[in-house]
Amino acid sequence: MADNKNPFEIRLETLKMAKDMMDAQMQLQEQIMYEMIDHAKEQGQSIKEVMDTYLPEMYNPNKVIQKATEFYTYISKK
Repeated sequence: MADNKNPFEIRLETLKMAKDMMDAQMQLQEQIMYEMIDHAKEQGQSIKEVMDTYLPEMYNPNKVIQKATEFYTYISKK
């Protein structure tokens, strides 16, 4: 039997999906930054320059809501 969800449950799920996606994206960006820092250390380059270039910007709730809205709009199309 299909799992029938009301619109509120669907919106909550899309909000969770959006946050999970943005968390994963942030984690990937942090991993890249740490790899670049290690590379800079090995090459004797400025770590500050690497941080300035690769430090990821933390997302805010509005961006999560915006992404969730995109998901919800997509799944609401008939």
